[in-house]
Amino acid sequence: MVALVGRSEQLAVIDEALAAAAAGRGGLVLVTGESGIGKTSLADVARRRAATLGVQVAHGYAVDDPGAPVLWPWRRVGTRIPELEAVLATVTVPDLDDDAVRFGVSEAVAEGLRRAAGTSGLLILLEDLHWADSLSVALLRHVALDLASFPVLVVATARDDPSTPFGRALPDLLRGSAAESVALRGLTSHEVAQWLASDERTAPWCRLADDLVGRTDGNPFYIRVLTSEAPPPSGSLDDVLAERSRMRGLLVAPFLRLTDEARHTIATAALMSERLSPTLLAAAVGRTVPVVSDHIAAATRAGLLQHGPTGLSFVHALVRDAVVAHTDPQERATAEASIAAAMEATGDALLAGPSAAHWDRAGTSEASTRCRDGARAAAAQAAAARAHEEAVAFARMSLRHARRLGAEGADLAERLVELARYEWLANFVPDAVASCVEAVDVAEAAGRPDLMARAALVPQGIGSVETAQVAGRLCRRALALIPEDRLAERSGLMCLMAVAAADEAVDESAGPLSAGALDLARRSGSAQAELEAIAARHYVLSYPQAIEERTVLAGRAVELGRTSSTAMGGLWGHLWQCEIALQRGDLGALNRSIEEVDRVAAHRSSPVGRWHAHRLRAALAALIGAFEEARRESDAGLQIAERVGDASMVGMCHALRIQLALLRGDPSDVPEGALPLMERGAPPIPILRASIAQTLVLVGERDRAVAVLAPLRDLPGRMPLGPRWMGTIGQIGLTGAAVGDSELAHRCHALLAPVAHWGSADGGGSPFAHGSNEYLVGTLALAAGDLDVAAGHFRRAIDADLRLGARPFVALSRLRWAQCLSGGASRSRLSAPSAPSAPSAPSAPSAPTAPTGPTTASSSPSVRALAAAAAEELRALDMPGPLDEATRLLAALAPDGEAGRLTARELEVARLVADARTNQQIADGLFLSVRTVESHVRSALAKLGLRSRTELALWVRTAADR
Repeated sequence: MVALVGRSEQLAVIDEALAAAAAGRGGLVLVTGESGIGKTSLADVARRRAATLGVQVAHGYAVDDPGAPVLWPWRRVGTRIPELEAVLATVTVPDLDDDAVRFGVSEAVAEGLRRAAGTSGLLILLEDLHWADSLSVALLRHVALDLASFPVLVVATARDDPSTPFGRALPDLLRGSAAESVALRGLTSHEVAQWLASDERTAPWCRLADDLVGRTDGNPFYIRVLTSEAPPPSGSLDDVLAERSRMRGLLVAPFLRLTDEARHTIATAALMSERLSPTLLAAAVGRTVPVVSDHIAAATRAGLLQHGPTGLSFVHALVRDAVVAHTDPQERATAEASIAAAMEATGDALLAGPSAAHWDRAGTSEASTRCRDGARAAAAQAAAARAHEEAVAFARMSLRHARRLGAEGADLAERLVELARYEWLANFVPDAVASCVEAVDVAEAAGRPDLMARAALVPQGIGSVETAQVAGRLCRRALALIPEDRLAERSGLMCLMAVAAADEAVDESAGPLSAGALDLARRSGSAQAELEAIAARHYVLSYPQAIEERTVLAGRAVELGRTSSTAMGGLWGHLWQCEIALQRGDLGALNRSIEEVDRVAAHRSSPVGRWHAHRLRAALAALIGAFEEARRESDAGLQIAERVGDASMVGMCHALRIQLALLRGDPSDVPEGALPLMERGAPPIPILRASIAQTLVLVGERDRAVAVLAPLRDLPGRMPLGPRWMGTIGQIGLTGAAVGDSELAHRCHALLAPVAHWGSADGGGSPFAHGSNEYLVGTLALAAGDLDVAAGHFRRAIDADLRLGARPFVALSRLRWAQCLSGGASRSRLSAPSAPSAPSAPSAPSAPTAPTGPTTASSSPSVRALAAAAAEELRALDMPGPLDEATRLLAALAPDGEAGRLTARELEVARLVADARTNQQIADGLFLSVRTVESHVRSALAKLGLRSRTELALWVRTAADR
């Protein structure tokens, strides 16, 4: 009896998705609900309906076993899909430790599924993903991104559990355009009655439908168990429950009817979870395989076990759990030890995790020893396969038993370091930091500074000020005890201390620390230590004034990167040279450096390298006004970022689109949902808070923007040179300009004026470039009311950006210069792109400041000419926000009676000029000679003080009908 009543909506989703897959467009259907709610039944229907459509079917499943091999559900799918099996068969655990290889495996799996689907389509059923390992879930996320482009439908089932890898990934999976959610609920009384009536064996239960729903919340599995026999003569459900107290009694009733020996075998099978191998089960219970096979057959006849597409298993996890719960605790502990020993005896390395899990539940001193060692080995295996959450679980298990067995001193410290490393890789940041602190304490007491150093160096790569502070303190404690001749170790500690100090940004200690670390690394003779120290030093020096030293560091990093063991080590120098080229305004050098990034990315098979190339090309395209190309490059980078699963890379792609929106003055470029996500999830980093405020201004929420900006107003004057220095001050200043905070804009202008002559990059890898800093600094001066100073900045910005080919910023500088010359008129807001974000750095000598003398109207182009030229270019570039400002400025510059100064014929000709008619076309339409038309045009220009047909056309659009 299969409950499919009450599932019409869910079946319609399945049918529609299958039809789409058969027609060439795949998708992802995520079926969720509590245990027993009918997820498997729905999957079975999907399988049958796929067969009627001629769609191939492959099935995989996760198992309730912490030691299951990584990618187990996908490996099961591979048994039916040769193209997938061929990919996974070549994957070894060490392979998965390499980011590029792991990404390549995911791409190969997607391509294998595409080939396997052919033209008829393919259905992949992935069941019980609440038990899936994190790598299996990550692979599903990767594959899901491409499903809409080929005929593969994935139907995945899982319980509602947000604590599992699948549960945590569910929101991301559902964001895909091809994803559908099917949440199963309990059946209603009417649906249960309809279901029971469909089978003569259960029809007598129909009158108890209300009671059945009340006792089970409409769960089909529990209803099936309760109705497996005839209803009681009394017609009361209470009589059934009285005979078999509570639901567990109902589930284990068939188990209790087995013989004693068979019950022992089946209870042991229940403890083995999903691994029901008769051979292994026989070894665990100490009986022959034929005897155990007879017990399995009896349990199958009793309805406890089944042979299905997944092999031999319990009919439901609820039945298995009920059998386990019914078994005597002492008998369970003995059986757990027998299972663990049988698994160990196989010599199969893949059983290290399962055997450790069984030793964990055995409860004896010997079991603790075996679990401590087995779980440690299983953790290392999981970590090598990049299954970090599983590694954490096993490492915690091992540590718990080690403590129980009296571990202390160096042994305990080493185990804590291992756990901390796994927790950090799994992104369990608070837990990892706590483990590091304890490890340093224990190692210090044991007199092991080397272990102190290993623990202190775990928390790297996350820009949390709190974490950086703790890491810095741990490094200082270790550094005080590490021998002076351990140069590489001391360098590593000082690097992390420098980065922590730079992130904290309260003093200038990061500079000397990073310089000292680099000196030690060079003296150590270790190329890897030197490269890592260069990276720390470069990070600390990521501000414009340090460009000369950063240039030297980048060159050396390129040399060392050729033999680096990591892809990022090979990319660092080239990425930094891209920043240097942007800061110097050398687009030729920038393009050459991007080509080098592409080359290294291809050579190293690095998806992160490819993402960087797209990121840089998007920024370059936006710089020169090729906005559609910028969007395409950004979208290509976003696809890679989503496949890699790196939130910071995804955030950088969104940041470019937000900055493009700010540049164009058009909120439609802000990615959907990006602003709420930034407000909820962005770390409390000032540059991000300022960016949120700027975006709020763009979408018309000025009051909220002012509130977000308020805590940042005093930051510019106390922030030392270092990472994000220029980006933070620039963003705060531009936000101040956008909300009319002239005092804040003035302070930010004073700080940034010395770097106005550079390009916008500063070494920190900003997602956006805004040409010459003269434009940014001029915008601050304009907002501060220093019109002569601002005009000088804009004049120099035009010269610099014309050489650079930065058309949007040439147009913006002309508009701002016109506003300066008009006394700041028509500045309802200043739409300006954000400044770059930068890493941190110690003090470096400032480059000489460019002259900032006043610019007067008498030595400048006319206000109207500047505004008209800006408007023409802004219109051509499709920058609606600034164009609106230019249009309003031109309207404000036109005297109220100007239109009346033209004759009727001159006004008629002017309007035809605005319609883009040539003189010949105007002459033909008005029955005039071309020479007469030319005369009217000249007369109109002279009366209005204009110099070109373009200016005349703009005047018509803004002033003629006033």
